[in-house]
Amino acid sequence: MAVMSPDSARCTLVLDVGKTNVKLVVVSKAGAIVDSVRMSNKSIDGPPYPHLDTEGTWRWMLEALCGLTPKYAIDAIVPTTHGCAAGLVGDGELVLPILDYEFDIPADTCARFTALKPPFEETATPDLPVGFTLGRQLFWLQEAFPQPFAKAEMLLTYPQYWSWRLSGVAAGELTSIACHSHLWNPHAGAFSSLVEQQGWGHLFPQVRPAYAALGTVRPEITERTGLAPDCRVHSGIHDSNAAYALYVRGYDRPFSLVSTGTWVIAFSPRLPLAKLDEPRDVIANVNVLGEPLPAGRYMGGREYEMLSEHVDAKSCDEGDLAAVIEKGSFLLPSYAPGGPFMGREGGAHGPEPRTPGEMLARLTLYLALMTETTCRILEMDGDLMIDGGFVNNVAYCRTLAALMKAERCFVNRQTEGTAVGAGMLAVWDDESVQWPLDLSPIDPVKIEGLDGYAQAWRSLSG
Repeated sequence: MAVMSPDSARCTLVLDVGKTNVKLVVVSKAGAIVDSVRMSNKSIDGPPYPHLDTEGTWRWMLEALCGLTPKYAIDAIVPTTHGCAAGLVGDGELVLPILDYEFDIPADTCARFTALKPPFEETATPDLPVGFTLGRQLFWLQEAFPQPFAKAEMLLTYPQYWSWRLSGVAAGELTSIACHSHLWNPHAGAFSSLVEQQGWGHLFPQVRPAYAALGTVRPEITERTGLAPDCRVHSGIHDSNAAYALYVRGYDRPFSLVSTGTWVIAFSPRLPLAKLDEPRDVIANVNVLGEPLPAGRYMGGREYEMLSEHVDAKSCDEGDLAAVIEKGSFLLPSYAPGGPFMGREGGAHGPEPRTPGEMLARLTLYLALMTETTCRILEMDGDLMIDGGFVNNVAYCRTLAALMKAERCFVNRQTEGTAVGAGMLAVWDDESVQWPLDLSPIDPVKIEGLDGYAQAWRSLSG
């Protein structure tokens, strides 16, 4: 067995299940990334419908753990996952596969759900497309698969599905229950009328904080992987809320956050819920403290992936941005479901870029303008923070800083903010711990015509 280094003493393992990748990240108690392994994550097409590959993830995790436990003293595990996913469990297993939220739920079901769902004024969740609300998913599953649905004894949001599989202890948790679900009333701090109306209330386990230790790892897992028998399993957290938790504990000035990944999510903590504008894909999440957290989002990472596929450039500079602005070449929303221009089909406008750098610059301007639109709808104020996958896209960050005109704008160089934020939940109650933020100020681009280009884009976008 490998000898553990002093630096590896008392580490937390984060299971980070994203839509694109699954990662195991070893995080020190001070928030440093010690090690990580990953695999690509793809849903299974069916039958009976597109669903998450929970068994593939489970097998990979157990195998990967065997390579980590000889090297690190892992004494805690915290799951973090994307939102809008939940497992229906009965007799110790899933009674139905976990639905992929991008599944196009039949139109007749959507119409019936729209007619009975709680109003936006109750849940602060709009009537989103496809399976983007957990309430709509459950409604369809209950109608389409009544017999297996009736066998469900509990409903576990996705992070808590993993903490249950690891520990055997079931819990509810608000950052996931309240994540564009129609299941939570953020005004009342209680389940919505939909839960009672559909008879789902008995399915939810006791709500516990994301940082709560539920128990220790199941004995059969410790035997297979080498995890210590006293390794604690914590409830877990919605991924973008994990990133947000870093600032809740680690930053002492008013701030707003843009968290980037498959989804670009903007958090505006001081916006009154009454100001949320339903048609613009804005919602009220709930943060790690159980407080309502106004947010808006669009699938920026997904759009970047689609639109950059045939762009033969890895970066662009101010010259490329200036050339695109000068010639008036635009990408207009949207290229993925949801977002501030829900229902609008994306397309190009104006002269085509001439070089790969200009093609990437046009895409960068589009993403920055989509983000700025979301932030403006949310009336974001305070210091602007950018974290996640886009922090290495310098042109995006500098363009967004210029468009936002925030007094202070920073990127968090801790690119694994979700994993670190989740990992730090294991020491949530330790007031002596300094929460890790690696903030660097952003120098906004200074390009003549940027404001005019932005105004033209807004007019063209409608």
